[in-house]
Amino acid sequence: MSSGTPLDDKERVRQATDLVELVGGHIPLERRGRLYVGLCPWHDDSRPSLQVHPERQFWKCWVCNIGGDCFDFVERWEGVDFVEALRMLAERAGIRLQRRGSFKKEAHDEKSNLLRALSWAAQQYHQWLIEAREAEPVRSYLHERGISADAIRRFGIGASPTNWQWLLDRARTTPHSERVLQACGLILPSQRGGWYDRFRGRVLFPIRDEQHRTVAFGGRVLPAWARPDEPKYVNSPESPVFSKHRHLYALDLARDTIRRERLAVVVEGYTDAVLCHQYGLSHVVAVLGTALGSGHIRLLKRYCDAVCLLLDGDEAGRRRANEVLELFVAEQLDVRVATLPAGEDPAELLKRAGGEALRALIDKAPNAWDHKLDVVTEGIDLARDTHRAHAALEEMLTLLARVPRGTPSGYTVQLKQQQMLTRLAHRFRVDEATLRQRLKEMRHQRASRPAKTTGSTSSEESPRELSLIEREFLELLILGDAVSSQVATAVAPEELEHPAAQQLLMAARELLAEGKVPSFDALMLRVEDSQLKFVLADVAEAAEAKADVTEAGPQERLAKLVERLGTRRAESQSRRVIADLESQRYAEEEEAEALRRLVQEQRARQGISAPTDG
Repeated sequence: MSSGTPLDDKERVRQATDLVELVGGHIPLERRGRLYVGLCPWHDDSRPSLQVHPERQFWKCWVCNIGGDCFDFVERWEGVDFVEALRMLAERAGIRLQRRGSFKKEAHDEKSNLLRALSWAAQQYHQWLIEAREAEPVRSYLHERGISADAIRRFGIGASPTNWQWLLDRARTTPHSERVLQACGLILPSQRGGWYDRFRGRVLFPIRDEQHRTVAFGGRVLPAWARPDEPKYVNSPESPVFSKHRHLYALDLARDTIRRERLAVVVEGYTDAVLCHQYGLSHVVAVLGTALGSGHIRLLKRYCDAVCLLLDGDEAGRRRANEVLELFVAEQLDVRVATLPAGEDPAELLKRAGGEALRALIDKAPNAWDHKLDVVTEGIDLARDTHRAHAALEEMLTLLARVPRGTPSGYTVQLKQQQMLTRLAHRFRVDEATLRQRLKEMRHQRASRPAKTTGSTSSEESPRELSLIEREFLELLILGDAVSSQVATAVAPEELEHPAAQQLLMAARELLAEGKVPSFDALMLRVEDSQLKFVLADVAEAAEAKADVTEAGPQERLAKLVERLGTRRAESQSRRVIADLESQRYAEEEEAEALRRLVQEQRARQGISAPTDG
């Protein structure tokens, strides 16, 4: 239920944070009665659908079906987990957080030490590039590549001289030890003993996380300084603060534009990304020497609905687009493929034709479905080569079968499925009904495979699916007075059907065990699942509206609720008995007794007295 963070930390930070001020610092808000409203940044919002409740310190968007407290807002906006959101808000409020356990403290301190060392190194590299006379060849190289002085400053581009221990020597007068520099990937052990700089003689592109903190470097050897035996590119190794599969170059600078345009453009090189931003395409990011993977896609899903892959026009580029399409299908994110003219990369196209030419190419990029269809049918005579045509058709249907059912409204692939079937039928000259039946068979085969175990189901449930009884139960639970405690103990979790209601009841019982009243605010602090918080806020609004019109007091409502739950429990038991009777699970004498009890229970519920003898 809780991450193990001291509850006092959460409570102090939440109380010190004005949610209206926090949200209003990112989104323009307008007051409407007791609420503040603004355009939701997580969907294409034309009328204000994001609401901030200052009294309950809660925000929500009914269109996206998301919401939460200050921690949830920071998590979603900054793309961080709860612990990091807590740290950021505590720092914003000037609160020193408590620490639990030496291991967690040591892990936190190690991460902080690495980030400080990386930030220091980035400053050293950047300063040497722009100030040192020996760095003139690097400045000339960047000028030849078309990178401006302003772009060098914005991206923090730097360079390292060819000295074996230049960075190491500078670190001797700082707190950054050799152990920390090695953990950052800045130095390497020498075969002769001692250490040497990993990035010597290279142009350096700092890789930063969404909070603009340097977590790694990408280094390109300067052609004038290159030696035959060294690789052209060297990247930082994996570390406690960096994973090439979970970071994207320039995302810290691109995320606001990506969020606004709901589209991210992915290129393959640091220089390509820098020049795209320089030419006004500020929604461009780059992968870090690896293929685009599921971690990158999940990262981008925090900010956009679609991704455009900007790939070279060669065979390798087409193959890469085909490989990642399946990942996008699994992650429910739309993908387009923009193919560059043969022999050109983004940087070359920008210098030749300018930013508008590249933007037009991105705007006209076909959906990846169309791209894949062209790829699988290329060179095939669909009328004569029946074997290859059938294989290509099966490949397209297999991909369609992987589209998750019930996808979000913003996901366009599911909406285009009917069009795709029609086009496949036309292209392959096959009856559309036959294709639909084959697709149905494929989906049935996939559904019959053992499903992977998932965690809590609460985040997949909507508050609108709560039964009337469960809504009434939760409304009484969050009143924050003596009735709350009575409700929490009057009902067992298994008597509730909705997973969210069950988890909220368990959270309330945890609070009672600690001597605390399970009020709305206490439950908001206790739970961390954003959907559970959304359920709480939805129920709280209903409770406020009902308080103005209902005549029954809390005790009367509680008594009726317990009675209704008892009735539901008895009816459920009766249904089980009837099912057992129909399946003939009872022995003859047991069947008579079960029937007798069933009749008695039904008479009792209907208020009918049992017949008397004589």
